Amino acid sequence: LSSQSPPASSLSCARSALPRNGVRQSLKQPLLRAPLAGSTMSRWLCSSGGDDDDDEESDLDEFEVIGDPPSAPDFELIDATTDELKVALIRGFLTKEDIALLHVVGNHPSVKPIDDRDDDLVYMHEVWRVEKQLKEMAVHIYDRLMHTARGVDAQLWKGLHEGAVFFPEIEYIVYDVKKLGEPGSISPHRDNLSQVTMVCLLSPTRDFEGGVNWFEGGDNGEEDRDIKLEIGDAVFFYGDKCSHWITPVISGRRTILQMELSQGSTTCSLFGGFFDDWFSR
Repeated sequence: LSSQSPPASSLSCARSALPRNGVRQSLKQPLLRAPLAGSTMSRWLCSSGGDDDDDEESDLDEFEVIGDPPSAPDFELIDATTDELKVALIRGFLTKEDIALLHVVGNHPSVKPIDDRDDDLVYMHEVWRVEKQLKEMAVHIYDRLMHTARGVDAQLWKGLHEGAVFFPEIEYIVYDVKKLGEPGSISPHRDNLSQVTMVCLLSPTRDFEGGVNWFEGGDNGEEDRDIKLEIGDAVFFYGDKCSHWITPVISGRRTILQMELSQGSTTCSLFGGFFDDWFSR
């Protein structure tokens, strides 16, 4: 995969590679929003002056926080000295049936590959954006992601405030060493403006070697923390604050579902990323 900027008509949500104690921010602003009446889930349209055929691919969801948060499912707390670095581990978050359906979603003909990573982020994997297809084909999984994110956030970070609007960004990500021609990887980074990030393993561990999730320990010499996921296990964490990465996938094929509840709207690359670069200086 190339780390070059996507075409001007595509959506771009930058993840910033980090110096360990720094965060590079990016501007994320919708150009046109079209809420659906009577729904807490709305869509907005990113208008880049392209053909009408591009409009459907530009639809993204909004998630408005309304009412009391649901209770979080039981989770194992991966503790830290500060709340923003705490991680919730949920074993068996997705069932075998859920995972089979997610593979269908991730390989649906309507799903398009994306290349929206920050130019400074070192990674080797393939990514498909799937929130639209997930809502249409497996809304019960979509809803579980939203409810669990709210429940865990209410216990650990308390950032999903009443009336706030967030932008779910859901990705089907594959680290296929044979196809890539080299180990799959992603370097330490934070997910810009993500109040809650979720990663769930969709492959049995026998299918690959490596790919262990790591999370920073803190700025005062605390040890970094590693979590070995089994198929169906998920971690929820404060993506904008907690630096995370994986060990290289040195053989086989590792597939995950990743979700970010973005606090800022997704960037439309109408100006070729000019404003992103300017505001991140």
